[in-house]
Amino acid sequence: MKTPKSEAMFAKVDEWKNSGQTLRSFASSIGLSKSAFEYWVRKKREASANSPAFVELSPVVKTNLSVEACSKHTDTDSQPKIVITFAGGMCVKVYS
Repeated sequence: MKTPKSEAMFAKVDEWKNSGQTLRSFASSIGLSKSAFEYWVRKKREASANSPAFVELSPVVKTNLSVEACSKHTDTDSQPKIVITFAGGMCVKVYS
């Protein structure tokens, strides 16, 4: 869970990555020791690795499509046009 402090420090990590400064010099400029700032860099990396990434899908031509999210495949009266199945069994079905 992100706290206000972690959100602020994650923003500082992003700022450092875009600054071109060394980790030590950036940490010093914001009043932290090198090891304390390394802790936040590591925490941000771990948080990024653990957070799911979602990509919005949309049809090229907008039509009367309905989308159903389900935890496993279920039989329905109509067949889906598109079925996207993710690891763990999660799937997205697109019907026309």
